[in-house]
Amino acid sequence: MIRLRDCLLFVVLMSQISTGALAQADTQADSKSGWFSDWSKEDKALALNLGIGAAVLGWGFANWDYGSGGPRFQDEGWFDRETTEGGADKLGHLYSAYVFSHLFAGVYEHWDFDKDQAIRLGALSSLGVMGLIEVGDAFSDQYGFSYQDMLFDTFGVAAGYLLWSFPEVSRKIDLRVEYNPFTSGDYQWDITTDYQRLSYLMAIKAEGFDVIQNPYLKYLELHIGFRARNYEAYSKQRNVDLRKQYLYVGIGLNLSKLLRPYLDVPVFNYLQMPYTYVPFTYQISGPP
Repeated sequence: MIRLRDCLLFVVLMSQISTGALAQADTQADSKSGWFSDWSKEDKALALNLGIGAAVLGWGFANWDYGSGGPRFQDEGWFDRETTEGGADKLGHLYSAYVFSHLFAGVYEHWDFDKDQAIRLGALSSLGVMGLIEVGDAFSDQYGFSYQDMLFDTFGVAAGYLLWSFPEVSRKIDLRVEYNPFTSGDYQWDITTDYQRLSYLMAIKAEGFDVIQNPYLKYLELHIGFRARNYEAYSKQRNVDLRKQYLYVGIGLNLSKLLRPYLDVPVFNYLQMPYTYVPFTYQISGPP
């Protein structure tokens, strides 16, 4: 089993590659003096995947107990209330694989692959990274290969491919994660595994539907989300079981559209800001 924290390590790494090192390398290439200048786009793609794979394995041996045993499989369950995180970790896998596919594809487009090639390679790279982590987990006494995690990784890659390849779909739908720091309960130093404060959602954007003509309605979204709460507290004090799972539907503001005249960035297509929507919540498990 891995958690979103582990995935976001590589999100940060890839973001740095795409926005920093690559830009510098391309500048050097334009001046014909950079070490990257004589690399083909295929060579760059191969080097990127080998580098990320080596980083995954190196980090796994140093921090994730790789090589301590196995191979073995781990049945983590799905969305049962009695699972370790109530299913929130599975949505974390889906979301991470989804973001990875877009980050890789963005890098490949930056290297002059066309849009279709970029997302095909991005999807394969994302699946490869997530799969490599699961294979590493199989040789760890602490984790084990989880086919549930791998399946949700695949779902995330498929979603990434769909939303990148079909602009008419991405105009209408976003997959997002929300972190609400004001939720009650003990804080974790690593916010990416703080499931007490994380929510996962699909946003359906009114601006993507041409049938909606009212300009004010275009700023609205419909949210469908999932939360699991009190699982960390239960892991520390098992005689008090307050674990709960929630589904919610919300009406929210499309921040990307609101800010577009001033700041056109894609971050709000992937991140949901707290208190920018009105939720209608339904508890699906746990005590009243």
